[in-house]
Amino acid sequence: MQLANGFYLNRKVRRLRRTMPSAISAFVIMLSYCGDNLTDGYVDDDTAEFVLDITVQEIDALQQVGLIETVDGGYVIHDYLEHNRSCQQVMAKRKREHDRYSAGSLPAESAQTAGRIETESGQTPEHQNTRTQKKEKEEYSSSFSKESVKDFGESRECGETDKTLAVEYPNLDLESAWLAFADRHQAETRSVNDWTRLWKGWCQRRANMSGIPPSKRHIHTWQCEHVLQALGRDKETATPDQQACQMAKRLNKEENTK
Repeated sequence: MQLANGFYLNRKVRRLRRTMPSAISAFVIMLSYCGDNLTDGYVDDDTAEFVLDITVQEIDALQQVGLIETVDGGYVIHDYLEHNRSCQQVMAKRKREHDRYSAGSLPAESAQTAGRIETESGQTPEHQNTRTQKKEKEEYSSSFSKESVKDFGESRECGETDKTLAVEYPNLDLESAWLAFADRHQAETRSVNDWTRLWKGWCQRRANMSGIPPSKRHIHTWQCEHVLQALGRDKETATPDQQACQMAKRLNKEENTK
């Protein structure tokens, strides 16, 4: 991601400062997302709303001044590739750096010299270089740590999210929601955190559209049925004494630790 030094002087930015300042931060967030995920300036609808938390009003403001444009399924930042490297350029650079740090790229004389010199830790630079190579390889691989929606569906994080959603929206058909979600995102790869936020947002929006309200966690009180049952009381004999209040407090504590 790059921001020109004269960003604050840009006519579109200055206009947003007067009409909707929050849209400027939304634009910067979009830039950051595109740079991190190498999207060449593209942000899909779901990501903008559920991952980046950009409001409809901010999107409209950005479109009106021409900082973003509407495309099929989302938005694209205007002239993004004129100021930022493309995904292809970034990947090519990473490959060159990876090849440069690989064992085969070390000159023979340097490798022999490294083998004769010991460091303060007792390891030779040769061994240190092997460890550095491993670290570089892990960092290089981690840049591809995206997974498909199918892989996410089989992950532990997805299972835990499903449990939370089942409690929050007990009347929502999660299986049907997942089939629609997986079909919508079948060609995409994202990080687990992004998938989790998208999946939650998808279910929340689906529930709202279906008129399914989220369930509210029950708060135990001195007169709720659970406390009365635990103390062998009924509504007629219910009283806010110390025993009932302590029982309600205990039940609430147990619920919070589950």
